Amino acid sequence: MKIKRFVVGMLETNAYIVYDEMSHEALVIDPGCELRKMTDFIDRNFLKLKGIVLTHCHYDHIGAVSGLKKKYEAPVYAHKKEVKGLADPQINHSAYSNGKPVSISVDLALSDGDTIAVEGFALQVIHTPGHTQGGICLKVVDQDIIFTGDTIFSDDIGRMDLEGGSEDSMKKSLLNKASKWPDSTVINPGHGDSSTMGDVRKRNAEYIYMVK
Repeated sequence: MKIKRFVVGMLETNAYIVYDEMSHEALVIDPGCELRKMTDFIDRNFLKLKGIVLTHCHYDHIGAVSGLKKKYEAPVYAHKKEVKGLADPQINHSAYSNGKPVSISVDLALSDGDTIAVEGFALQVIHTPGHTQGGICLKVVDQDIIFTGDTIFSDDIGRMDLEGGSEDSMKKSLLNKASKWPDSTVINPGHGDSSTMGDVRKRNAEYIYMVK
């Protein structure tokens, strides 16, 4: 399994293409914008896009979804509590951005513990509300690699003051889930560089354990 990261847009959002070198099957996680970057990579590497997976509904993570779906006929996956926000430009904040309003239909609504499988690897859904009601992290099955969206970064956590955000929910997500991930776990966040949970604990303990 290989991971290609693209840093896109004014908010420097991380979009990821995860793919298997043998089968060439791939998933895209949070394609925020700059569609051409991703389509060029997919086509140049002869990848077969099998799905577009969204960690949450905010506009900086979804701008290239429609273009990818149209070009590759790939289904859109998101947590069931993000369906409304993805469809509503007011909730996903694309109505207030410099681009045009974005409305996305979810093809496959996810729940905690679901698995998205392609040939060569699979991602398990971890529901981590707090930044949004339906925010998720995605763990690579049988590997200590997690895509954390805007739940947790290398030195911070996602903001909780937008619609659907909740400090209480974030606290529960961090204490009950993220705080239990081993030090060796590699996190690939929605913004900023990848890190290990060991390093996160050194720099980010007051957030992980919500004891500040």
